[in-house]
Amino acid sequence: MERQSDRREFLKDTTLAGVGFWVAGGVTQAQSKSANEQLNFACIGVGGKGDSDTSHVGQLGNVVALCDIDDDTLNKKAQQFPNAKRFQDYRKLLDQMGNEIDAVTVSTPDHNHGVAAARAMAMGKHC
Repeated sequence: MERQSDRREFLKDTTLAGVGFWVAGGVTQAQSKSANEQLNFACIGVGGKGDSDTSHVGQLGNVVALCDIDDDTLNKKAQQFPNAKRFQDYRKLLDQMGNEIDAVTVSTPDHNHGVAAARAMAMGKHC
């Protein structure tokens, strides 16, 4: 019976410690934005599914950068977001706009989206 009591005490103590850690905000808190601020999005691949993905995040925040290898597709989407900077190479987009973006949509073909998403996530961007 003593063993069951020890287990219960352990579970109770660790649960309380975890709740206390959560209430205190953990060891470090991530940089947060005010509820009044909008997220800045970069959109990689803006044709096909990327067209609707970009339009969707445009309703949620600011689209500050667009990237597509096809000039016609890029220019067409830029009409919807005229203030967004345009890029044909996602690596240049991330290098130049990294400090200005909070999240990235990656709507490229399967063989390429993983590389672009991994690079953005390595920079601490939400994808």
